[in-house]
Amino acid sequence: MEQEKPLTPRQRDVLAEVARLQALGENITTGRLAEHLGMPRQNVRMYLLILVERQLVHYDASERRTAVIQLSDRGRAYLHLPPIVLSLPIVGDVAAGPPGYTSEHVEGYATRLQDLLSLHEGDFLLRVRGESMIGIGIYPGDYVVIRPSAAEPHNGEIALVAVPGEDTATLKRWHRNNGTVTLFSENPDYPPMTFKTVDVLVQGCLVGHIGTGRARQTRNLNPQG
Repeated sequence: MEQEKPLTPRQRDVLAEVARLQALGENITTGRLAEHLGMPRQNVRMYLLILVERQLVHYDASERRTAVIQLSDRGRAYLHLPPIVLSLPIVGDVAAGPPGYTSEHVEGYATRLQDLLSLHEGDFLLRVRGESMIGIGIYPGDYVVIRPSAAEPHNGEIALVAVPGEDTATLKRWHRNNGTVTLFSENPDYPPMTFKTVDVLVQGCLVGHIGTGRARQTRNLNPQG
């Protein structure tokens, strides 16, 4: 079997610069690579196409669209870099751009939960069971991030609460009225639950939600206030 031809010094320079910028969490364009490497943009594009052919980078530029450039797993191995956790581009607000995304819209990359959520030490994940919160997009099998706290939530805040007669805590919208607490679901099939304040135990509040990406049924919900 013929040994694979090594990269030229300039091809390797482009590959290494892609790796450096990606490690910094920056968006990578042919223009930025050209500026950093001191070479014409068309030369950078030519080298990128060679690296794509070698399966060392992900780059799919077409007319009227500048692609996001990322190092492939094979490219990391070529540079003797450890495998990286999946990196997802953050492309701005959902209503602000066209259906596809371009490198000009990429604001950075998210590889960890703390890149997206304001997490503190001690926060934890729970897998959701039941459909009581589907009105706000929290479905069975999704994950929620909880910040543990014994402090009373603000009215309207989503809290993790232990209630009488249940062997697990429940995730509900909190509302206190003097000596009682009413826990509201986000699904009209689940009526509100009212307890004496002294009978419930707050275990934490919702920090964020992670969907599983499953296909979900669309329902016409009218959440109770």
